Amino acid sequence: MNAQRVGFAVMAFACAAACVGASAAAAQSGTIARRAMSVKGMDRTYVQYVPRNLKPNSPLLFVFHGSGGDGQGMREITGEEFDTLADANSFIVVYPDGFQTTWNDCRKGSPQPARQMNIDDKSFIDAMIEKQAADNRIDKKRIFAAGWSNGGQLTYRLALERPEQFAGIASISASRPTDENLACTPTDKPMPMAVMIINGTADPINPFNGGMVRIGFSSLGTVLSSRETGQYFARLNGITAQPVTTRLPHRVPSDPTSVDRITWSEPGKPPVVLYGVNGGSHVVPNRNFDFGGGQTRDLDAPVVIWDFFSKVPARE
Repeated sequence: MNAQRVGFAVMAFACAAACVGASAAAAQSGTIARRAMSVKGMDRTYVQYVPRNLKPNSPLLFVFHGSGGDGQGMREITGEEFDTLADANSFIVVYPDGFQTTWNDCRKGSPQPARQMNIDDKSFIDAMIEKQAADNRIDKKRIFAAGWSNGGQLTYRLALERPEQFAGIASISASRPTDENLACTPTDKPMPMAVMIINGTADPINPFNGGMVRIGFSSLGTVLSSRETGQYFARLNGITAQPVTTRLPHRVPSDPTSVDRITWSEPGKPPVVLYGVNGGSHVVPNRNFDFGGGQTRDLDAPVVIWDFFSKVPARE
């Protein structure tokens, strides 16, 4: 499988059952629009959702797609739930489009186009932030990033290299690259950051217990285990207490999965939360879109992500 085909394998896997489909999402009252901008001579695009009754100084949430996808596709496979949550809680959602459907993440071993060509995604993100500040008067101290797979890896890059810019991240189906596979340069002034991780124990691409990330016949280098990823960010936050594990309520008797929430927390320090989906695959758990397998009914990712972010203090 050549480098440009790697990303499409992720979407092909996720939609192996023709993306079984979505149930009806709640109707939104805001405006959805595609936008384009030139960033250092490169044309970049994104989809944005702005609630009708947006309040001044509202938060901004980026939602990054996996390789092989795009912003609109990410909006659809998250069941448009982030848009519904934005209506209820007054925040803007931006679904950016990656370069040739990929992002320049921290994995040294990634053959994906954005990584191989060292695309400047950070300047693209900067430009989108400034555009939202100018157009919608966002609160630049409450900017959050969520992402799935390759998009989840991008959120780790932002946490490592731009912690002053983001108040929190949430990564789905992704774990931090090991040091030998780390292409990023973490800032020499790390800042505590709220971090959420949602990984499945049966993920055939991102190994829950760490190891080599594989898509088809291609390798993207090694990653830490899901728990080691959580511990890494807990250490950055200065948390020394042992994590607490809680089994979430089981909602559907026929659902073969279960979910354990592992929380690292101490008073006055941003928490780190890992949702380990026992039997979960390389999917985004949500109530409106059915990936067709390995998707738990005990966890609704968009809901828990925004609930988590909503409790995070603004950046100082």
